[in-house]
Amino acid sequence: MKNRIHPKRGETYIDVSVMVLCAMMLIVLALNTFSFFAVKQDLDHFAKEMIKVAATTGRIESPAIDNRRAELIAETGLNPTITFDAPIHNSTFSWVQLGNTIAVTLTYQTHFRGFGLFNVPITLTARHSGLSQRYWK
Repeated sequence: MKNRIHPKRGETYIDVSVMVLCAMMLIVLALNTFSFFAVKQDLDHFAKEMIKVAATTGRIESPAIDNRRAELIAETGLNPTITFDAPIHNSTFSWVQLGNTIAVTLTYQTHFRGFGLFNVPITLTARHSGLSQRYWK
């Protein structure tokens, strides 16, 4: 009598398959979200290392900066757009005088890959600054 009132023919299989599908979609969403945190952390590391080199050399364009950039691109796998902002003491050599602030801004374009159906472009930005440690005569 109880089975006639409330039959359960295959309902459990459908419920379990829907729940597994939802769980997999949540896992994909979580992995995509956490990958952005990893990229942002790498971008911050990249910016900190670039500002260390620029502050130490007292220049915003130099072979040391280019070498470090190439090393960081190989290390992180990121190739961001790098923009320096500093008061230039000598525009020919891109010198920044001792104690002046050097700021670096990195922008990196990536995509949120969703569930394979759509790609949402996202721009990540990292900005760090430091003081020039070089005195130019």
